[in-house]
Amino acid sequence: MNDPSSDAGPTFLVIGAARSGTTLLCHVLNRHPDVFLTDPKEPHFLAFAGQRLDFQGPGDADSINRFAVTDEARWRALFEPGAGHRQRGEGSVSTLYHPEAAIENIRRCCPEVKLIALLRDPVERAFSAYSYLVGRGWETESFERALELEEQRRASGWHHLWHYTRMGFYTRQLAPFIDAFGRDRVLVIGYEDLVAQPASGLSEVFAFLGLDQHGIEDLGAEVNVSGRPQSRALTGAMNWLRRHEGPRALVRTVVPFRLREWVRRTNLERMDLPGETRPMLDALYAPERRELAELLGEDAPSWVHRP
Repeated sequence: MNDPSSDAGPTFLVIGAARSGTTLLCHVLNRHPDVFLTDPKEPHFLAFAGQRLDFQGPGDADSINRFAVTDEARWRALFEPGAGHRQRGEGSVSTLYHPEAAIENIRRCCPEVKLIALLRDPVERAFSAYSYLVGRGWETESFERALELEEQRRASGWHHLWHYTRMGFYTRQLAPFIDAFGRDRVLVIGYEDLVAQPASGLSEVFAFLGLDQHGIEDLGAEVNVSGRPQSRALTGAMNWLRRHEGPRALVRTVVPFRLREWVRRTNLERMDLPGETRPMLDALYAPERRELAELLGEDAPSWVHRP
């Protein structure tokens, strides 16, 4: 490890819409000896600093409400174990989704930080978020019905992961960060491009952070997958563990991460986006693709130019 610093705050943030590969990228970055990622990966501090979260959707009490770190001292303490690492970061997807609050808190708490924004085709992202919540046992409606209920759920205080279509309007979220910090401080990576050419994408990320590739040229095993649960009993057991810190901590200590992911992955059955829904969503996001292409130019993800 090089260039240790007494300042244990973040030097970079992985931002991006939920279900756009932020967990995967953080997992890969954590394999680099000069990089430190917080635990939890998503403290959500920059979006919700000083707030007491009380989101109302199914599972919100056992996920974001419970694990968010909104106290500044506690958030800074998350980085202390990484004080000797050249690069220290976290990966809260809420940062991008709440630009006004996040930018203010970045300026106050970590003004020199670099930003890595992962963006996924918004149609695929929306359905992945839906599939993920189905896999958790929290989403019980069809995808079409869930889209109809989205604004009602948002108004009722369900947190950002339930905002299936709204989270896909990236330009209005990303542009304020570019305006505030400059284009050279914001690296934009398309999720599909990273998966298709991981060596090239990771090389770009490491160069942006001033790190050598250190032999890391692949993404490793798939993580944080989504789908319909095959065993509701196993899903219920995993949700029970998330609600009980003692047993959860024990499992995390004795069961390797890859094995935990394998168990979760094998319990999920792939779900396919309903064919009749895609044209509607493609039409919804057509203006967004044009706006993002204009904002990013040649750096826009490849999916921006998909017909």
